[in-house]
Amino acid sequence: WYQRRVREAVVSTQSTGEKEDIVLYMTTISSNLDVKKKCTKIDVIMASVTNTHNLIKKDVSIPGGLAAMRETLKDPKALPPQFYSDKFGHLGGYDLFENAVEDGQLLDFLKKEYTFEG
Repeated sequence: WYQRRVREAVVSTQSTGEKEDIVLYMTTISSNLDVKKKCTKIDVIMASVTNTHNLIKKDVSIPGGLAAMRETLKDPKALPPQFYSDKFGHLGGYDLFENAVEDGQLLDFLKKEYTFEG
C-alpha cells in the first residue's frame, strides 16, 4: 500500500529542471533491525521522487557522524534516520516521513510544508 500512496503523492509532480538535495542521516551499523527496516523503506519510497530530488545519504555511524548530524539539525537528542535540506532545514524524522507518505503528502514533507494532524 506504500507504493500506492507514493504514486498518489507524486502524480502531479513536474520536474522543474533543478533537483533539490535531501540529506538522509542514516546508519549502516545498528543492532536494531527496526532502524535498518526504516532506512530500507525510505530508499524504496524516495526512489519514486528521483526526478525532483537527490537523496544524499550520510552515515552517522562513522566517527563524529552522530555529533555532526545533531549539530546540523540543532537537536542534541536526534537519532537516525533524519531528513535535512539546505534550503528548508530539518525536515523531520522517520515518523513524520511515514505519516506524510500515508497522507499522500510526500512532496509537501520534502518542502517542509507538511504538518501531521493525527
